[in-house]
Amino acid sequence: MRINFLYIVCISLLFFGCKHDTSKCPECPKAHAEDVLATTTTAKFLTLSDVHVDSLLQQTQFQDHNQSDKSVSSQKLWLRAKTKIEATVTAEKPKFMVYLGDLPGYDHYNEDEEQNIKHRRTNTHLMLENLRNLKIDIPILYLPGNNDSLEGDYHSFSTDSITANTVLTNDADTTNPWPIINSKSSSITVGVPDFNSEFGFYSVDLTEKGNTLKVIALNTVIFTHSHYTDDDKVSQQAATNIQMAWLEKKMLTLGKNDRVLLVMHIPIGDDGYSGKPMWNQALTYKGKGLHNSFLDLIEKYQPNIVGLLNGHTHLDGLRRIYKTKTSTNPKASDMTSFSITTPGIAVNHGNNPAFKTFTYHTTNFDLLDFKTHYATPTMHVAHPNNHGYNNTDFKFVDGSTYTFKDAYKITDPNETIFTSLMGQSDPQIIRHMNCTLGANSNRDVKLSQDGLKSINVFKN
Repeated sequence: MRINFLYIVCISLLFFGCKHDTSKCPECPKAHAEDVLATTTTAKFLTLSDVHVDSLLQQTQFQDHNQSDKSVSSQKLWLRAKTKIEATVTAEKPKFMVYLGDLPGYDHYNEDEEQNIKHRRTNTHLMLENLRNLKIDIPILYLPGNNDSLEGDYHSFSTDSITANTVLTNDADTTNPWPIINSKSSSITVGVPDFNSEFGFYSVDLTEKGNTLKVIALNTVIFTHSHYTDDDKVSQQAATNIQMAWLEKKMLTLGKNDRVLLVMHIPIGDDGYSGKPMWNQALTYKGKGLHNSFLDLIEKYQPNIVGLLNGHTHLDGLRRIYKTKTSTNPKASDMTSFSITTPGIAVNHGNNPAFKTFTYHTTNFDLLDFKTHYATPTMHVAHPNNHGYNNTDFKFVDGSTYTFKDAYKITDPNETIFTSLMGQSDPQIIRHMNCTLGANSNRDVKLSQDGLKSINVFKN
């Protein structure tokens, strides 16, 4: 995703902004934060998002907003991320990994459409191969981002409704097929996915020691507020109806004790910078707005849903989801779920490159904590409006992590993320989020002045 973002230096008591020398800032998590203690009742999974690899880029660097030619991921940065991911899998032993969308770098404005299509397809295939080449013996679940179309940004997943030609077609491998590769791994048992290859959404059961987590991967590019191009000749509204009917049917099959993790690229709610909804408010389902229809499902199946995960914003943010209409003082009991964003590896939103590992309870799959692993720029390259800070040559350094519990000042190691978020006030959430929104970036990335619109999701 490409958005116009604001860097707001802390001048307001509301935000309690902080620099990122964590040794001097009591509000920020310490660099060597400890994770939830591993026990026989907890396990982990890993999330990665928004790599945006560009095979032509030599070195990734921070740039001014609205510029992205050098702030996507070079193959050099990806190889460093690959090494860190592999080391993390070896050390923390996650059971599976989810890639939350956006494979290729952006189009080059100085190239014609034919050249951009060629580069987009080359970079998409390169990133899928990069994922295949990770030396990790765990299942990798992929879902579509808005850049993951053969034809362009915010295009339909398929080029047509007959052949279902998609970004996965050129990376086809019948012995290890997408959307889930390494499905024969011994780390966890992967069921047969219910995969709609035309639109890219699916569900799959992950089972270990008799306990099953159903992962539902949605293609929320279909729901986008941005201009949607239906190369497959299926209108955005028709595609919305198809996906929502499928989702509703999936949820109807859930038993009382079944647990579900919803994963997607574009989250529901408002953009923290533009203040506009992420999803198209004109879309409907069964005579009701899509936004409210989706929140109705979250409310109805709240006991089954362990949480929502997303990418797209490139930042380390989260959203609380409520069953009520907009309120400046929502009741804690009205919260139905939450959505947590995994930062991008690409840095064009002022973020450090980062990925996450989540800790969950192996019996009920409640999410207990997450750890953000981030890289930092180690060199300075002269650039307009740079002001002398390091802005390139990003490296993952040992100890460059922080946890949700440390960032949000949670002292109970057994408290779920849901309970922790339910118990905090809006100013607390904003203050804590602003300390790590850019994954400890030196760009001082902060929420906009109307941060409440992006941290809470209400019905219309």
